Amino acid sequence: MSPPPTDGERRYNARLAVPHYQRIFDGWARVSAAVRARAPGRLDLAYGPDPAERLDLFLPEGRPRGTLMYIHGGYWRSLDKSDASLVAPPFTAAGYAVAVVNYALCPAVSVEAIVAQVRSAATWLATHHVQWDAPAGRLFACGHSAGGHLAAMLLATEPAVRAAVCISALYDLRPLLHVPSVMEATPFTPRSATALSPALLRPASAAPLLTALGSEENAGFHEQCGIIQRQWHDVHAGHIDCPGHDHFSILDALAQADGVIATAALGLMRSFDDTPSP
Repeated sequence: MSPPPTDGERRYNARLAVPHYQRIFDGWARVSAAVRARAPGRLDLAYGPDPAERLDLFLPEGRPRGTLMYIHGGYWRSLDKSDASLVAPPFTAAGYAVAVVNYALCPAVSVEAIVAQVRSAATWLATHHVQWDAPAGRLFACGHSAGGHLAAMLLATEPAVRAAVCISALYDLRPLLHVPSVMEATPFTPRSATALSPALLRPASAAPLLTALGSEENAGFHEQCGIIQRQWHDVHAGHIDCPGHDHFSILDALAQADGVIATAALGLMRSFDDTPSP
């Protein structure tokens, strides 16, 4: 018989809370493959020298209004951009280019290295926007779970990112020191967990942050959301409640055109249409 889960596991192990998570992952992969098969775009663009530093760019009809950078989750150790193409259609339909970003995974690399890769991706997108005729100064970030952490780190380090939507994200990594399933692949130290916590940093600009969370998520993710709302109150532009959603089903609210997260994200992005570029 397996030992009972620790308090840290109960608070932060989303797979423990959603035993059918693999069926959800399989669904993401299936829908994402269908999106790539039919959607106009450019796949496996290199934003850096590492083989993992690739992104898939999905394009709207006509000139893009801006570019949304999407960062997948997986506790920095699993999943792939090929599982996340499903987020693109609501945004391309609204006139935005969508870049779904890959990065190397733990334990092959550290979370510090992943943060550096995602920062490189943001720099590449901000620099190369003319290649897909997107306007300058219209780069937005969105991420789920560990991807939400990485999107928040962009707000803390990259002024080129004009706004971010962080879904079921992690903002203070220190509690993960007490989650064995996380520490197996991402051996944080007290020092690295502190250095990599957006909530313990300051935003690099006044770029607004939207947070989103499902009502059925582990208690730790609810605590994390409260932490960033308090610590980044100057830039926290609103919270999106997703009743009935768990840590994984919440992506339905982003990938569906009428989903509450997609609707809120598009509203935030459109608010920059008449704003001068920096």
